[in-house]
Amino acid sequence: MSYQVIARKYRPQTFDDVVGQRVVTETLKNAIQTDRVAHGYIFSGARGVGKTTTARILAKALNCAKGPTIAPDGTCASCLEIAAGNSVDVQEIDAASNRGIDEIRELREAVRYLPARDRYKIFIIDEAHMLTTEAFNALLKTLEEPPPRSLFIMATTEAHKLPSTIQSRCQHFAFRLLDYSEIYDRLRAVIAEEKVEADEGAISTLAQAAEGSVRDALSLLDQVIAACGGRLDEKRVRQVLGVVPTELLADMMKAVNAADSRRVLEMAGQLAAEGYELAHFCGELTRFVRDLMIGRSCGAESSLLQVPSEQRKQIAELAARFSEEDLSRFFNVLLRAEGEMRYALAPRFHLELALVKMVQARRLASLETFLSGLGGAGISATNSSSPRANPGSPVPAAPAAPRQIRSENLERPIANREPEARRPQPEGPRAGGVQSPAVRGTATAAAAAPTPASDDPRWSAIKGKVYAKSNFLGSCLEHVARCQIAEGEVSVEFAQKDSFFAEMVKSREQHAALRAASEEVLGQPVRIYVRLGEQETGTRAERPNARERAERDQTVEAFRRKFDGTLLDVKDLSRE
Repeated sequence: MSYQVIARKYRPQTFDDVVGQRVVTETLKNAIQTDRVAHGYIFSGARGVGKTTTARILAKALNCAKGPTIAPDGTCASCLEIAAGNSVDVQEIDAASNRGIDEIRELREAVRYLPARDRYKIFIIDEAHMLTTEAFNALLKTLEEPPPRSLFIMATTEAHKLPSTIQSRCQHFAFRLLDYSEIYDRLRAVIAEEKVEADEGAISTLAQAAEGSVRDALSLLDQVIAACGGRLDEKRVRQVLGVVPTELLADMMKAVNAADSRRVLEMAGQLAAEGYELAHFCGELTRFVRDLMIGRSCGAESSLLQVPSEQRKQIAELAARFSEEDLSRFFNVLLRAEGEMRYALAPRFHLELALVKMVQARRLASLETFLSGLGGAGISATNSSSPRANPGSPVPAAPAAPRQIRSENLERPIANREPEARRPQPEGPRAGGVQSPAVRGTATAAAAAPTPASDDPRWSAIKGKVYAKSNFLGSCLEHVARCQIAEGEVSVEFAQKDSFFAEMVKSREQHAALRAASEEVLGQPVRIYVRLGEQETGTRAERPNARERAERDQTVEAFRRKFDGTLLDVKDLSRE
């Protein structure tokens, strides 16, 4: 056969011809120009990104008759033999089939001799990770102290399988997957050279199907030219490659938007009946949802969208029907389904389940929204009767503490409390009709005696403000045993066993945060006092136990009513 496939026909012959690996090629060119070529290289990366091609170009650059040069002429005997793969001084070894210690011993014997004609004796070991452990060990000494004018280049798709002792003796270059635009431009140039007509959608389909590999893109191009002849259109190219039509993907997302479970299941059945590979369809739908997410977040003109220009309008219109939260949920569902379908005995069931989940996903409410609704409903009624509640600015409700439910005793009737203005004032010496500061302090203390922290709704509101800004400070305040809220003063008392939390609240940052929250709730400047209670002796503290607090907690009660549940067990996290 005289025909040469496109992937070989358009294989790069110079560093400048290599697509998408500029960092690697520039480094190698500088090494050649400054005479700093290493004796060992590792070229790693995915398939078809230019590892072996770059190794051959490096060999030609070093052994070219006009070299060493960064631009081998490609016409001398050395360049022609290296390009054909039959050079005496440049040996290519397939480690997948020559992976044992015997082959490496032969290589060690060959490297001892000087090059027959060229400047360097070069060994290109392809799929180097396939070598056995014994073979790697046999190669170590040669790599560390190679004979003069010898060079080793190891190409691999799995660099992590190379022993660290090998990697430490070589320079490592990682070849990246190519961008959609780079593959698209390369395909368009090759199509022009081949005198073939192709529309933008056909080239875009080939670039997407290549998944970052130039060689795959050129091989697919060869296939579709054989099938379609001199005119490539998108519909025919998709049929040849088995790629799902964009219209089908758009119709699927429109059915999801309409919450039509019947339609999405019928379309899944249609795909199976027409012979589409369902796992491949799931991957294509994942890619399409990704494009919608990019279009929704960054706009349809974003360079991140890897679609032809005429498809961008469709992406923009369809993305506008979903929120970013919807698309992220769809993306997550499809990624999980795609992973499960690879090893599933019945992949159709996993696809159908994923599609139904997508239909139902938009009906879901976030857990945070639900919890905040319960917390607000549970406390707002009590706070509305607080004597300090202002009709214009209601006291905010305390949200539920994260990851734990704590009781708040809000059953005490606030309306029966006597207003502070009507409380009897203690008698004491006055000077000129004005109460002295000492007596006024005593009166304030008598007017607001310390009460259990769970009994005061104002304290609950303060904790709610604190939780909105700092979960850490809020969790410390859960250990307050008693609180006293008087005119311009908030005094909290911790039990002796909770002295650690008291010290945390006393710190400058936490103290300031507590004062700010208190002033916001009480509507006036306040001073914060933190103290420890007396050592408990004999009897247990008057604070209700965990179950009693939970049974009185408004949020717990809201949960119980919402889900028609029963409180079975209570764990007191404050004692851990």
